[in-house]
Amino acid sequence: MRSETGLGGVVFDPPHSGDGGSLSGRQANWSPPPCYYAPRWSASEFKEWWDSYAKDQAYKTDPDNAPAIIDAHDETYGENSQYEDHNIGREDEGAWWTVHSNPNHPDGSTASCESQIFWVDHDDTPPPHPNSPTPEMLAELAYAEVEIPDVRAELSPAADAQKVNLATWVWMDASDLAPVSVTASISGYSQLSATVTATPSRVELDPGTGDATVHDGCAVGADGGVGRPYTAADAGTAPSCGVTYHRATHDRGPYPFSATVVWEVSWEGSDGSGATLPDGAFGTTQDVTVQEIQTIVR
Repeated sequence: MRSETGLGGVVFDPPHSGDGGSLSGRQANWSPPPCYYAPRWSASEFKEWWDSYAKDQAYKTDPDNAPAIIDAHDETYGENSQYEDHNIGREDEGAWWTVHSNPNHPDGSTASCESQIFWVDHDDTPPPHPNSPTPEMLAELAYAEVEIPDVRAELSPAADAQKVNLATWVWMDASDLAPVSVTASISGYSQLSATVTATPSRVELDPGTGDATVHDGCAVGADGGVGRPYTAADAGTAPSCGVTYHRATHDRGPYPFSATVVWEVSWEGSDGSGATLPDGAFGTTQDVTVQEIQTIVR
């Protein structure tokens, strides 16, 4: 079984190994949630946090109001409260939830989340709250955790043997462009989850210079691949997916040629819900050298 890892209180399966890339959203007005509620402590951990850290911090940061803060905590969570000493007697039945920040958000702030601490049984769902997790929110949190393969476009002629005014054929194999998925769930609450799937739709080429013509028919085909290699039968024709350079690089250094795969993203929740998320992109760049020679034997 694959291992799991995640943000605070959220796990992703499979975890992002770091070998591939992450999606870069293409919708300017969309971003993942800045913060969310999820488990932080077991009953004993919450009690330990309060007794060994938070109580002392109250006196250090707000000595005038510390007694009132401590009294309020004890009234809500202490031995004589409805939770009978931080729910110590229910250690295995649930967890204490509070706010977490999302490091994948541009701001990474919890400012929009009201800070609350509440108990949720393992077989229950979190109480309604604008920042309580739903399958849709889990899908949005998982967007940055989808691991995109580091696909490098194949070129003919090769990147170090480009020729002025000779079309370059560009392709990617279907085996490198399979859909990828990740499932996000709440630690200890497997009944709440969402699976995000990214499916490649097209490749966008950037020749790295204005002195080039882009042949932009680079949609993912029925076979799952993009473009195709050059063959002898293609002599004198332009590729559907490729680029033609019109100026050599001998006096300026190589051109940074990039091929960016655009991925369509959808999600399906544990409750049967589902929808799409903004398209994402991930690309690679390679240097190409263009020579003045007009003919070549491939």
